[in-house]
Amino acid sequence: MEETYSIGQLVKELNINKETIRYYEKIGLISQPKKDDSGYRVYSNKDIETIKFILIAKNLGFTLKEISVLLHDEILHNSIEDIKIIVESKIKEIKVKMDELEETKNLLEKVQKTILTTNLEICNGIEIYHEK
Repeated sequence: MEETYSIGQLVKELNINKETIRYYEKIGLISQPKKDDSGYRVYSNKDIETIKFILIAKNLGFTLKEISVLLHDEILHNSIEDIKIIVESKIKEIKVKMDELEETKNLLEKVQKTILTTNLEICNGIEIYHEK
């Protein structure tokens, strides 16, 4: 007989809250759990492994929608090339975000250098727009 776990045991084991587990059930990332004789949810080792995968993928920057595709299309069980394509796509997405952040940082540094340090008199009028 397969070992089962309560939602409380999952919370402790995976260091997440009950609402997160229930949300994953609601959106179909994990299957609806079986219920014991008392009507309480019971989870399997497969559920634990699936939630661990979800948490790892989230930490790597994958959205829940992307994780759903990975889980339900069984890409992870098929071709290594499919996984490679998904990972390369995520790397490109992250690079675009990093480039955008670098541009924003450069702009802010330019503002800081030119306006805020050398032209403080220009900034005096800005105070009228600042909420008090």
